[in-house]
Amino acid sequence: MTALEEKFGRFRKPSSDYEKDKQDRAERMVRNAVDSWASENDIGVRYLPKGSYANNTNVRLDSDVDIAVIHQGFHYYDDGELLDSDKINGSGVSIKHFDGSSFRTSLGASLKSRFGAACDNTGKTAIELAENTGRVKADIVPSYEFWKYYYDSSWNVRHHVGNKVYRLDGSSVVNYPEQQLVNGREKNNKTGGRYKDAVRILKNVENELVAAGKIEALPSYFMECLMYIVPNDYFGDKGVTPLVTDFRNATAHIFSKVKAGETGAGLFEPNGIKPLFSASQPWTLVDASNLVLQAWSYYKLDKA
Repeated sequence: MTALEEKFGRFRKPSSDYEKDKQDRAERMVRNAVDSWASENDIGVRYLPKGSYANNTNVRLDSDVDIAVIHQGFHYYDDGELLDSDKINGSGVSIKHFDGSSFRTSLGASLKSRFGAACDNTGKTAIELAENTGRVKADIVPSYEFWKYYYDSSWNVRHHVGNKVYRLDGSSVVNYPEQQLVNGREKNNKTGGRYKDAVRILKNVENELVAAGKIEALPSYFMECLMYIVPNDYFGDKGVTPLVTDFRNATAHIFSKVKAGETGAGLFEPNGIKPLFSASQPWTLVDASNLVLQAWSYYKLDKA
């Protein structure tokens, strides 16, 4: 076994059992606190663990918990892709209570009152509950159900169900974490677990490159997105350095899709709905190509 294969073997490991206990404890504390707020305000909520925590792509010593708290009183929607004759009548609203950013504001104030200095409710999107000896850091994201209407191949009206998040500044973003979870599990099963190994390796690689001053920090989710665009048959090498070979092949494929002259057209997030590259994303094609090039140089992948 080479030194790099051994390192990647460490990189691919998920959170330890001890870290998992702290993650579970953080989730229970969040649920208990939000349940109290919801009961006081007669609001129904649904919880959706998401991100690396839910997708089992957390890396060791970097095991935050992300939890969407979804308002059940009404939903937002987008019917912009439909013909006028098929537009949706009504607003999707049953009880419009705590709409827009008011949900975020009210819940944030309640959690701040409950947890004091351990709670930071000033962040633009998530309410952050700080790590302590008994729990990991938790990012709590007040969200609404969001329906995006479209036509299927037979021109029937269908809709994707996602989450809409209003930020404190009034802006909003739509994500599809449940589709991400399902698609990620399917890809991991089809690759014998090597897909999520590769995601964790890339997350650790990004952390190491940042620490070495080679790149600026990128969102953890971006690592999952990049590995998701790699074909399944690029994973599963059976040679003497399978992790290094998988990683080299995967990053070479990623580079072919994001190098200069490419547009990122046809590439989607793991949810299969949102384009991977667009003006609204917090990353660019240049970020992706630079990450891959720095990884090849730093780990000498051309010789590994």
